[in-house]
Amino acid sequence: MNGETATNIMKLTIIPLVDPTEQQYLDLYKIWTDQTRNHVDDLLKSEQKIYAARFNDRLLGAAKVQINHQQGIISHFLIREITRRRGVGLYLLDEICRQQPQVTHWLFSLEDVTDTNKNILIPFLLACGFTETANENQWEKRV
Repeated sequence: MNGETATNIMKLTIIPLVDPTEQQYLDLYKIWTDQTRNHVDDLLKSEQKIYAARFNDRLLGAAKVQINHQQGIISHFLIREITRRRGVGLYLLDEICRQQPQVTHWLFSLEDVTDTNKNILIPFLLACGFTETANENQWEKRV
């Protein structure tokens, strides 16, 4: 390990954002280029949560999550393009579900997703056990 101890190696963690740092706001802007700081601040004050994938103190991906009893809605799920195809999205999705054990019915919204990102997300959702609903912009999974 060239003198490094195992404790110096950072690992991917999934965190709920509560009070983002300046760096986290910058990272969120790289993930969600259409979201302003005010929008993120408003979201943090609402019923929704933001979960983010963090590695070496940088955010690589994020998702908005709204919980209503046993139902959860995941939206604006996005991993930075440079980081895709490395398991970050799967880990983010798995951890969101694990951290909300009361949720038995997950909905995944593709409402504001570009066609390019839909082409990436749909095979991902299928691989994660989601199925398409009657609404073409919404997928579901029961656990």
